[in-house]
Amino acid sequence: MDNIEFVEVRTCQSHEEASVIKSALEEQGIACSLENDHQGGFTGVFAIRILVPKEQEHAAKTYLDQHHAE
Repeated sequence: MDNIEFVEVRTCQSHEEASVIKSALEEQGIACSLENDHQGGFTGVFAIRILVPKEQEHAAKTYLDQHHAE
């Protein structure tokens, strides 16, 4: 099995926002994973990290810059 390197393309403070962005990226054919999903917003300390395979980083960031302003 190939080792896939994942990189962070965005962080969110809420599960809802992270889920919307994850779905949008997947609709564009970009694989996506959420890290710390169940801890997001916990006492304001943890952020949910949105991760994509390194080879899809540019496409993901371009899409997010155009459609999901921070």
